[in-house]
Amino acid sequence: MDKLATFALGLLLFGAVFFAAPILGVLGGAFSGWVLTVVGFEPLIVGFMGRLGVNIDGLPLWHVGAAMGFLGGFLKTSVSQSSKS
Repeated sequence: MDKLATFALGLLLFGAVFFAAPILGVLGGAFSGWVLTVVGFEPLIVGFMGRLGVNIDGLPLWHVGAAMGFLGGFLKTSVSQSSKS
């Protein structure tokens, strides 16, 4: 494969991952919220979020999880290491 085709394929894969990350975050967050509801942690989570100042009364936890997963799809941490001794 020539260099231009390799670059184009890499750019296409980067774009696909860039757009898929928030969608996968939504799916993972919604599933996690659903599991927390099924297990019975909903009052604990609602109380904790209330103490943080976030009012989620009346929202199903899978909605809250989907919103947090969507935001988490965009907010990724980057790790850097200094080479200074």
